Amino acid sequence: MSRSSRRATRGQRELRFALISTVAMMIVEWLAAWSSGSLSLLADAGHMLADASALALSLFAAWFSTRPATSEKTYGYYRTEILAALANGIALWLLVVWIYVRALWRLLEPMPVQAGVMLVIASLGLVVNLLNGWILSRAGARSLNVRGAWLNVMSDALGSLGVIIAGGLIHWRGWMVADPIASMVIGVLIGANSWQLVKQSVNILLEGSPSHLRSPDVMEAMRALPGVCDVHDVHLWTITTGLDAMSGHVIAEDIGTGSQLLQQLNELLSRRFGIRHTTLQIEPRDHACGLVGASHRPT
Repeated sequence: MSRSSRRATRGQRELRFALISTVAMMIVEWLAAWSSGSLSLLADAGHMLADASALALSLFAAWFSTRPATSEKTYGYYRTEILAALANGIALWLLVVWIYVRALWRLLEPMPVQAGVMLVIASLGLVVNLLNGWILSRAGARSLNVRGAWLNVMSDALGSLGVIIAGGLIHWRGWMVADPIASMVIGVLIGANSWQLVKQSVNILLEGSPSHLRSPDVMEAMRALPGVCDVHDVHLWTITTGLDAMSGHVIAEDIGTGSQLLQQLNELLSRRFGIRHTTLQIEPRDHACGLVGASHRPT
């Protein structure tokens, strides 16, 4: 297996386990929510749906990144993941709206809830989330993709904890309003996760700069390399999750060393910024004479 294939398949076993256990727990929570009448348990099942979607997208990214490009799709089908993430984020927003409509209705007219079922199922959900979090944390240090999935699972653990607290208040205090209030809190967690999902997806589709990279920092590092006179027309974008790309023009002090300089630049960009897909044009110094202020253009 090649180095790129090994990198792409990192954490797939952990992601599969987390996905299967999350989907199983989500189904249990849905059934328990309908039988117990708990809106917060139903909202937590929705949160688990968000986590399952994120885990599925992470697995999809890991699997699809090993597929070769074609003459028609020179980047392959990487953007399929981004389109799916955007659709998932919008669907979760609709889910949050539904949760809030139901929660407001429940606040006006509280309904009886089986607190015992809430406590048992939410506690089981918390255990599943903590187990998944522990498993994913072992692979998260080797993969940003898995690290993102771990953050989603930990967010859902907070949701399960909220249902446990609501169930306890209903069981020991009789506070039925704790159920819709907990569902609204979980709705905030779902909304926050889905907002980041939609925001990042739209930024990638519009080929915006990756949030963890700044053009000035990249250009400064390139200019500091011996043999580089100046850098201009630098563009940064993301092809898909974990695959950043860059293009730019580099003015060399000695055009005869262009091949060596290009190798050094690629090594610098890969090692320091994680950019492994680059398109760089090496230019002689006299070529820059007609590019007055080129290095100061917006990039």
